[in-house]
Amino acid sequence: PEADTRGRLLDAAEKLFAANGIGATSLRAVTAEAKANLASIHYHFGSKDALLFEVFARRIKPVNARRLTLLGAVERDTPGDLSAIVRAFVSPALELLSRPEMGGRNVTVLIGRLYTEPMQIRLEILTMFEEVATRFTAAISASLPHLDPVELFWRFHFMVGSMAFPMVAGDIVEARARQIGEVSDVDKNIDRLVRFISGGLAAPATEDDAVSKEDQGED
Repeated sequence: PEADTRGRLLDAAEKLFAANGIGATSLRAVTAEAKANLASIHYHFGSKDALLFEVFARRIKPVNARRLTLLGAVERDTPGDLSAIVRAFVSPALELLSRPEMGGRNVTVLIGRLYTEPMQIRLEILTMFEEVATRFTAAISASLPHLDPVELFWRFHFMVGSMAFPMVAGDIVEARARQIGEVSDVDKNIDRLVRFISGGLAAPATEDDAVSKEDQGED
C-alpha cells in the first residue's frame, strides 16, 4: 500500500539522515533502505528537501501538539505557574529520548544536523514552531511582567538552547555523567531542567533593560 511505502521512506530517511548526515545521504540510498523504487520518492514527496521537511514534521508536530495541550491545562488550572509553563515546554521534547517509536535519538541527532543545512530549509522547518513560540512567550510574559519584550525574547531562546543541548549532544553528556557515577534519567533531568530554566527566566531584568523601562516610565 502507498501509505506503507511512504512510512518506510520516512523511516529510512530518518535513520540514514541521522547516521550519515543529510547531505551525505542520497535518495537512492533512502529507497534502497526502504526497499522502494526511486520514483516513489518523487511521487510521495517531490524532492529531497520536501522529504526532509516531512521527516521532521511527523516527529515535531506531535511534540508541539502535546506542548500546547499541557500549556492549555496550565492556563486553565494554575495560570501564571512559571515552573508548570516551563515543564509543559521541555517535557514533551525530552521525553523523545526514551521513546524510540517517536524517533528517539534519531530525531535529536537530526535536530543537531539541521544547523548545517541551508538557511531556507532551516527557516521552513522552524515555521513548525511559530505557534508554540508565540503561545509560550505570551504565557511567560504574563507570569513575569517585569521582563520587557527584548529581555523576554532572549530568555525564551536561552530556554530553548538549555533544552536542546542535552538532546543533540546526549551521547557526550551521558558519557561525562557516567564519569561521575551518574546514570542518566530522563524524568529526573526534566525536573533539573525545569528548576534551572525557571530560575533563569525569573531573574531580575538585565540592568540596561531595567534602566530603559525606568526611562520609559519617566517620559
